[in-house]
Amino acid sequence: MYYSIQYQTEGNFIGKEYPQTECLTLIHAHSLNAWEFPDFEPKLIFNLSKKAILTDILSNAAINANGLLVNLKVKELLKRFNLLNHKFYEVIINYKNTFQTYYWLHICEPTIIDTIDYTKSLFYRTEYTFREELINLTSFEEYKILKSKDKDGSFGVELDQIYVTEKFNKNLDLLTFLPFDNNIYISEALKSALEENNITGINYEVATNLNI
Repeated sequence: MYYSIQYQTEGNFIGKEYPQTECLTLIHAHSLNAWEFPDFEPKLIFNLSKKAILTDILSNAAINANGLLVNLKVKELLKRFNLLNHKFYEVIINYKNTFQTYYWLHICEPTIIDTIDYTKSLFYRTEYTFREELINLTSFEEYKILKSKDKDGSFGVELDQIYVTEKFNKNLDLLTFLPFDNNIYISEALKSALEENNITGINYEVATNLNI
């Protein structure tokens, strides 16, 4: 069984501001993307928002990629598991005029798209991120052809039910299916480890849309 994870958006754990952080190095944050690792070492500095609480995993709205902003405790825990292709980049968090070291877990493995069973999976066409009708896709290449004809940037595709082929690595403990689905999924083993270590800043939901 897999679970999707979401940032906690309210409650005593994160304080009264969401996202919890404000990026001071937007050029570097915006230069990160989900399709490749940067050819430079990104400089990532954040302020913790005044009404926010420092959690093990922090929410942010600045980094243009898929991943997690985690402290050393979470980083060391994640290293024990089988993650999608990734790198960790050091992040500085300004917290009450002291500097805390965090890490950006940068997830980047576009080829996972090729493990989707396109004949079984359920896709919807989106227009400016709003879901429209069902659409049949046979491959990622077909999606790219359709996207290339999109003149105004409105076209998109969203996965509703995900099925995978035998090429999928069932030993993965953390993964995502960009560009069709920006959720981060974790295995039951990783979820249990995060809960046992009282990791704060995220919630879990059973991934009923992921059929593995």
